[in-house]
Amino acid sequence: MHKLKIEISKFTIVGALNFCLTFIVFFTLLKLFKSGYLVALSLAWVLGVIFSYVLNFVWVFKSDDRLVFKERFVKYFMAYFVSFILNLFALRLIVEKFGFDPFYVQTALIPCIVILNFSTSKLWSLRQSDKNT
Repeated sequence: MHKLKIEISKFTIVGALNFCLTFIVFFTLLKLFKSGYLVALSLAWVLGVIFSYVLNFVWVFKSDDRLVFKERFVKYFMAYFVSFILNLFALRLIVEKFGFDPFYVQTALIPCIVILNFSTSKLWSLRQSDKNT
């Protein structure tokens, strides 16, 4: 249980840093460069996935086997891609159906995405292999 608390705490720190990075990229593209909100989310997401994968792999879910870094990235990318598609779908649906500002909709969607990403990282994409079995 103690290990899980530490992982959740570290994941939260990485998530906060990732949030800052993707928030700045999304805001900059959306508000300053007047990009479409789907393009802004896509670019912010790509940068965020790479950033969070590296930190989650080497610091949060520390793998003893550094050789699986690339192999696990495929699983990590797939899990995050699913959350990205769900995020993109929800963002587009809410913005187009209700006319809300994409910036505020994306901000409201973040907690759901964080929970999904932690769950898939912990239970599947970055799960340490059980070398005793």
